[in-house]
Amino acid sequence: MYIQGKNDERLRRPFGLQATVYRSLLYSCAFVPLLLLASCARWSREQAPETSKLLATPQKSLDSVLIETVLVRFPTQEKDRLLEAWQTADETILDIGLRQRLDRNGLRCGVLLGEIPKVIRDQMDRTSQEQKTNALEHAGLAADVDNKMRRLQCRAGRRKDLVVRPQITEPLTVLCTVDGSVRGDTFQKPAVLFDLRAFPHGDQRATVELTPEIEHGELRQSYVSSEFGVRPEMRRPRQSWKDLTIAAKLEPGQILMLSATLPPKALGSAFFTTQTAERSEEYVVLLLRVTETQLDDLFAPEQIAQADSMIER
Repeated sequence: MYIQGKNDERLRRPFGLQATVYRSLLYSCAFVPLLLLASCARWSREQAPETSKLLATPQKSLDSVLIETVLVRFPTQEKDRLLEAWQTADETILDIGLRQRLDRNGLRCGVLLGEIPKVIRDQMDRTSQEQKTNALEHAGLAADVDNKMRRLQCRAGRRKDLVVRPQITEPLTVLCTVDGSVRGDTFQKPAVLFDLRAFPHGDQRATVELTPEIEHGELRQSYVSSEFGVRPEMRRPRQSWKDLTIAAKLEPGQILMLSATLPPKALGSAFFTTQTAERSEEYVVLLLRVTETQLDDLFAPEQIAQADSMIER
């Protein structure tokens, strides 16, 4: 549009400026949606990374030992085959004095040579199938011992509860041989477990300690000491048999096998027999495997020395 008059030039300038501003606004309005789309796309990419990146593996402590455990139940009619499985285990990893004490109290321990014995693998497969079809097995109610595999990350020398029989409704009477004399105790509301501790070495091996215990009775207030001081804690009394502590040095992948002597007796009967929901008795075998350690001779000499001193204590 052209406006005539003596102030034509003055009038054309503002109008030209207005046109420029108008065109700029049009361009801006057309550009804003593109910006929004680009921003949304960039936000989606930046704010929604792959799930695998969100679920990063937590860092393990330098002195940690990763341990896997599983409990395998056997029908009593499999007794002979279970005895055959022990022929593939090296029981000389324990000194003769400890082996004799364990035997008097109905316990047996050894390191498997090679693969898991066929009788144990067969029973694990059978139980795995039953878990798919048997509601009690699936819910872990078929017996007071379940067969779920557990992965435990153990700090050097620190306690982990390795529970074998968590819920025993009836009182449990246990006969033990201590210093040549037989002692009997009855425990109310008992839970059968091991005090598990691991001590890593610099060559990828680890010493595993297992002390048999029975937790029983009602909750009481006690005081627990740690590196941070002493703190009150509600816990049940525990009976511990420290003279029966099993200590085995294992390489990654080696499997430690524990069970009762056959026929079961004394402490071994309390730990490694179970009552099923049908009130039948079954034998129990504990398998424990060291899968990973973190310490290295070259890069962590101080931590290795500390772990070794804890074992000597």
